[in-house]
Amino acid sequence: MKFEDDKNNFQNLDGLIKGNQHFYYLKIYYEDTDAGQIVYHTNYLKYFERARTSLLNLLKIDQVELRKKHNVILVVRKANIVWHKPALLNDRILIKSCLKYAKNSSITIDQLAYRTYDSENKRELLVSGMVQIVAVNNEFKVKKINKILNNDFFQNK
Repeated sequence: MKFEDDKNNFQNLDGLIKGNQHFYYLKIYYEDTDAGQIVYHTNYLKYFERARTSLLNLLKIDQVELRKKHNVILVVRKANIVWHKPALLNDRILIKSCLKYAKNSSITIDQLAYRTYDSENKRELLVSGMVQIVAVNNEFKVKKINKILNNDFFQNK
């Protein structure tokens, strides 16, 4: 096994950006489900968080560096989640994220979780959500994040 190939194997873990939308894929494993093989409702918040982190990674916005160099921590202030249908064991899920609104110290993102099907180009909406992220410093005081908001993805349309 050639370890120098590892970089190529991990290139797509953060999903992809098309226009002003981010697409992040995941698979439902046994650990994600209850005894009925239905995904725990709280796991969607984890999936949405993973997708937002992956979006920032693709945009070359390093949250560790933000904290260390700029004393900025991105935290969830508000979440509004609607569960339409459950995901099940072995489902393939697409998390689609797009900007709803950005301002001086916060970013509001619409996120949708879809079940995807291999045989058809079909998606089924499972969960919809709106998540507001706010920037704070180490003392949890709100902080401006103009450097992040300068990125094209975070421009209000």
